[in-house]
Amino acid sequence: MRQLLGQLKRAGREVILRARLPFARPRRFDACCCGLSKTGTHSMAGLFVNHRAEHHPDAHRRLELAMAYLKGEVNAASATEVLRRRDHLLGLEMESSTLAGTLIEPMVAACPEKKFILTMRDVYSWCDSWLDHNINDPPAPSSLFGQLDLIRLRVTEFAPTRYDAPLVERGFPSLACYFQLWTSHNTRVLEAVPSTRLLVVKTGEIRDRIPDIARWVEVPPETLRADRAWLFAAPKKHGLLAVLDRSYVRETAERYCGDLMRRYLADDEGHQRLAAPRAVE
Repeated sequence: MRQLLGQLKRAGREVILRARLPFARPRRFDACCCGLSKTGTHSMAGLFVNHRAEHHPDAHRRLELAMAYLKGEVNAASATEVLRRRDHLLGLEMESSTLAGTLIEPMVAACPEKKFILTMRDVYSWCDSWLDHNINDPPAPSSLFGQLDLIRLRVTEFAPTRYDAPLVERGFPSLACYFQLWTSHNTRVLEAVPSTRLLVVKTGEIRDRIPDIARWVEVPPETLRADRAWLFAAPKKHGLLAVLDRSYVRETAERYCGDLMRRYLADDEGHQRLAAPRAVE
């Protein structure tokens, strides 16, 4: 019964969307931020608040689709058709969601005119932010986002080492789970989206790059809200990553993220820490 009620509610929302569609203004631009969670997807939606923008649009439907896609329960062609239909119904000018990156291959095929922005953050501050968020607001294991995290972190494939004890004590999987996700998500986006349709923006430079972002989507820069360029910061920081053995953290980062960090984040503090000597500190 609960599942049926959920289906009816979603069907009702689709009816409302269809009713609005004929009266909606044509899209002035068609863009999508597909960065990993905790890289500025909230902020990117905030920048475009003066336009038709949303963070995690159609989240329930896309969460279900993302999990099925990652598990191989739905093929790319079927996922593409669903995303094409949902994109038409929503009619957004900017959608910003990590789910777009999770579904990036069918997303690119479904929306051939859409431009993409990949927000990228150094793996150290990104992992710290992810851990802070999940300590401050733990997702229920039964929640859709909680289930998605178990899949994309690949928790059964990377067993904890003795150095992961502080993470395990908090109920988290091994550090390798997080670092492989960082590389996997970013690499899939970089490989799936043609370079002519992709703009890479470092998380810490979102505000400074407003002119570039506006030029990319072809809107006046004054229509973007610079005051909303840093949203959803953790209300409390725990510094859990700093508790781990520093040599272990750096070596794990080098193993899973080194090449990508050097290619896109060479000037960041995170890369400098990656390149630091590996002696025990």
